[in-house]
Amino acid sequence: MFLNETRHAINVEDASCISQSLCRSPRKLLYNIYLDVHSDAQRPCSTCVRSHSYAVAHAPAGVELPPHPECTFDEVSESPPVETTETPKSRFERLESRINELESLLREKDRALNTFASDQSQPQMQHHPFASSSNAHTPNLVHSNGFNFDGIPGFANGNGNGIPTNGISNMYPNYTSSKPQNGTNGMDYTQFPNASGLDNLAGVASLLGNAPLSEAHIDSVSAGLNQDTSMSGGFQSNGSNLDIVFASWPVNLPSREVTRHLVEAYFAFHLHAVRLFHGPSFLASLDLHPTDPRFPWSAILHAMCAIGSLYVASIPPTPAPPPEYPAHEVFGARLRTLQRRPDSFAEQQAKFAKEQAEIALDLGHHKFQCVQVTVMLTWFYWCHGRWSEAFLSAAQGLRVAVPCGLNVCPPFHTIAETLRPPAIIPPAKTVMEDEVRRNTFWLAYAMERQMGTGNGWALSLDDQDICQLLPLRGDQFEQGILVYPSERQWSHDRDLLTTHKDEQIDSFILYVKATIILSRVKSFNLRFKGKHYVGDASVVSPNNSPASADQQEIFDIKDAPAFQELDKMINAFRTSFPAHLKSPIIGQSVDPYLYTASLIPHLGLILLNEPHARPGEATCVHADRILRAARAIVDLMYNIASTSYDVSLLGLHSIMCWFMSGRVLIRFLKAAMQANSDAQIPQLQAEIVFIRSMLMKAAERITLAQRYQRMLDEYLFNSTGQTFADSLPISRFSTECTISLEEDSTSTMVPDTSRATDVFMQYRAPPIPARPTRR
Repeated sequence: MFLNETRHAINVEDASCISQSLCRSPRKLLYNIYLDVHSDAQRPCSTCVRSHSYAVAHAPAGVELPPHPECTFDEVSESPPVETTETPKSRFERLESRINELESLLREKDRALNTFASDQSQPQMQHHPFASSSNAHTPNLVHSNGFNFDGIPGFANGNGNGIPTNGISNMYPNYTSSKPQNGTNGMDYTQFPNASGLDNLAGVASLLGNAPLSEAHIDSVSAGLNQDTSMSGGFQSNGSNLDIVFASWPVNLPSREVTRHLVEAYFAFHLHAVRLFHGPSFLASLDLHPTDPRFPWSAILHAMCAIGSLYVASIPPTPAPPPEYPAHEVFGARLRTLQRRPDSFAEQQAKFAKEQAEIALDLGHHKFQCVQVTVMLTWFYWCHGRWSEAFLSAAQGLRVAVPCGLNVCPPFHTIAETLRPPAIIPPAKTVMEDEVRRNTFWLAYAMERQMGTGNGWALSLDDQDICQLLPLRGDQFEQGILVYPSERQWSHDRDLLTTHKDEQIDSFILYVKATIILSRVKSFNLRFKGKHYVGDASVVSPNNSPASADQQEIFDIKDAPAFQELDKMINAFRTSFPAHLKSPIIGQSVDPYLYTASLIPHLGLILLNEPHARPGEATCVHADRILRAARAIVDLMYNIASTSYDVSLLGLHSIMCWFMSGRVLIRFLKAAMQANSDAQIPQLQAEIVFIRSMLMKAAERITLAQRYQRMLDEYLFNSTGQTFADSLPISRFSTECTISLEEDSTSTMVPDTSRATDVFMQYRAPPIPARPTRR
């Protein structure tokens, strides 16, 4: 083949074929868009001959050149030409056609699955816990953030899987559900913005992976936890051909659909969810690919799955402790020795969350998220009556919050020169992030303080080491509105508990303030003896100061300045609620935060006065105060019992307040029985029975309520004997026996008939030690 020495525009693919018969010297020019061809296909070619002649004629002296031109050629292969590389345009077209084929297959499968789900929807609704006649008593559920879920039964409506379609969409109007639409298997292709077509297709391919093309679902009729298999493979369904495995999905989490279902249940029903996280942002982040940095940390999802499983019917609940298990037992691991069963789904997810949080803390990763996980795990442990684990988790949450700088806010940092920064986490980038951190600290603080009222142990963080702003109002937090510190209140303001700024007050802020009252009462009771021993003026009565041991018997604590200050502060806090926050119950709607904030002042009076109360004496001021406080709590219980509200959604501290009210009434019942007071005994009996019935009602979902109910039974049995206790369904075994608390005899059953109070609730103060005589 002969080519003229003219300029040609040659395709690269064509040039590769032509160049096989050309000399290698000019062939280097073939890969330009415009190619200069000077080879005539001769051997040697004319171009090489001219070049050699020119080089000989102009060669410097002493340079030796070859006598003939050096012109090399490729051997023309007899085989067909090698297949060329696919162009990007054709690759895109091929991938798009393949995606269209897959979408058509998914549409056909979706139609078949929807037909099957519609046939199964009726029996699934019958198995939903909130659809039963015994529990369908929540027509208007309103949380403290003001969202109306239009009734708990609505949470099970919308599809055959029991996934909410109205409550969450009403709560978050900008949130797009992950339910499969238009045959796309629930994938949102708009999650790859500002990227090239190749990046988009690569992201879609990573989502598809090599998984079978099927839809994840929950079969609430017959599907459940397979206790014999690991949950790392996701939630098990009846048909193995319907299982789906997402590429890069976190290990040990259930499937994507199950995880979303549990997370939505967590945000819909859990008290602290919309304060611990920004709901719309978090739910939107679940649509991202698991490898996206903005996708939620798996430990957080594990904790949400553990808590969210309490509110769904698809997952079996954690079995309640057996009757022979002592209600006052502190160490929950001993229950596992007694039950000898595998972990439930919720317990597995809580373990996974705890393990990942511990590893992250060791490596210094996800430091703030570890605090959030700890808060959720503390609630989970406390909910199941695992007091030792809850106590340690609450303490860890506060201790980790301190180096994260969550307990202080600029400019209230140390004035000393330190080698470490005030916080080991970077500053918040947005108002929303800053307020989430502040809410997380106050929830960790509230959880630790509320549990601390039930024991005589020291608190994990002193109130004087907290210099933090109070939380924002719920609507401002949802919208991310910036409110300057000058318009808010600090935790160390002198009039914090009696003055409320009109623009910065809601039920959650009152809830935090009420918890501060509990902290101050606990500190007073805990430090009273030490201060009295050294003669601190705040705890010494000016009328009968115990200068000698002989005056200890006549010492009256109500005259101590610190006691009077606390008593006045609690009463002032009760009457300082704004007009629109006076009642936590409006119609059938209940504000859980405001309800708990209304209970806590009465509990504070009980904690402050009960160690000094003598119910058998008509002139005892302390006895009168705790009786009034206990009956005020009962009145609030009557108010909520008159509604259809599910009391298991109130939170855990409300249940503790009910229990403490029952303890006080039992003390007065004992005194009335000893005095043969026929006028007081019937009323006290009716109030105690009512409290017990409310605890049993909450125990349908909350194990802690069952523990408190049994503890109340034991206290009643030990206080009144068989006279009144026989009329209640109290287990004789649980009131007469207990498991020994010795470490080397965890399963030994020993009789215990001398217990007047349980080991966890210690309020009765021993005698004041004598002050040493100065010489």
